[in-house]
Amino acid sequence: MHGRNSSIQYQRFQQVVAEDVLRDAKRGDSRAHGQLYKTYSRAIFTLALGICGSTECAEDVLHNTFIQLINKLPSYEGRAPLGMWLRQIAVNESLMYLRKHKKHNVVVSSDEFSFFEQVQDTDDDQHFPSSSDDFAQRLGDQTDMTTLLNKLPEDMRMILWLKEVEGYTHNEIAGLVDKTPSYSKSVVARALQFLRERIPQSELLPTVGEH
Repeated sequence: MHGRNSSIQYQRFQQVVAEDVLRDAKRGDSRAHGQLYKTYSRAIFTLALGICGSTECAEDVLHNTFIQLINKLPSYEGRAPLGMWLRQIAVNESLMYLRKHKKHNVVVSSDEFSFFEQVQDTDDDQHFPSSSDDFAQRLGDQTDMTTLLNKLPEDMRMILWLKEVEGYTHNEIAGLVDKTPSYSKSVVARALQFLRERIPQSELLPTVGEH
């Protein structure tokens, strides 16, 4: 289970579609498919943009996710909310895109990020300060997050987004990237440290509400 998350981005995936729309979509009705697209496309595009850092990736992931939706929806059993089920498809598509384009780098080699060190496995969370503060919350709620996140190496951006915006646990992230939970904790802590130290307050946009 994912932890509690109140970001606007997370809430977009929590939107519920009417039962008749879902029923018609499972039967292949194009209008119902269009309603699902209208409901979840922004959330999927934003997720992919946050993970990959490019509109090209986001557009590709959005397209492929809805192709998967149409193909898999008849077998959807409702054991998870539709939005969360769709979000996992979008995450998988985003990671596939990064791997395909060889952008999913596990090792950070730039001198600018020399502070990043992979840690040994540990169950002691005291080495990883909590990142659940206003700064982390803004990552998912601001309109132009790409400038902020693109200052990070790609693997840092992806893990930070999954943890702080999408609400994935460190254990879940570890499974996605074939690393340990401690690795995920270290990446998040160091990514937030880097951003806090190098991003001027003037570059942080205020929280944007839904309109």
